[in-house]
Amino acid sequence: MRPFFQAALAVAILSLAGCGFSASDPAVGQTGTVGGVAGYQWKSLYREDVQTVAVPIFSNRSFRRGVEFQLTKAIINQLEAQSPYKVVPRDRADTILEGEITDIFIHTYSSDPSTGVPQDQIYTVRVNFTWKDLRTGKILADRRRFDQTATYYPTLGEGRFIGSQESVERLALAIVQEMQADW
Repeated sequence: MRPFFQAALAVAILSLAGCGFSASDPAVGQTGTVGGVAGYQWKSLYREDVQTVAVPIFSNRSFRRGVEFQLTKAIINQLEAQSPYKVVPRDRADTILEGEITDIFIHTYSSDPSTGVPQDQIYTVRVNFTWKDLRTGKILADRRRFDQTATYYPTLGEGRFIGSQESVERLALAIVQEMQADW
């Protein structure tokens, strides 16, 4: 039994040693550095110099109507749920996120061999968007041919609306993630 207690004591001592960072260590500066070397920092994934974003309705160059409203609403929902940014009208915003839907594709992935009825289809929404700082005119993010896909199953009663909604939700989340600060 004695070797067990010695091993447990050794593990406890080693775990207390840690990696050299502690809150009471006088060598740790305000910025999380030790002796001038950067250490672990707890910062937001998003820019700290931006508080507000204006999101006008995305334009739509595709033949499918209504998707621009779905996408804009999904982006606003994701911004307010996933980021520290507040969505406000353009005249009160620090930044603006503008974009356009360039293409919407629907591809049949597989069909029933005897009837030819699509069993699963892929719905793709492709956009161009720009995130611009209205105070300085600086472009914070500019993406072209940025797309997202979703699979839906017509044989299970899912219509194109399901594919469209899933694709738009994924695209909105991806756009908001593109608004994260550079590492």
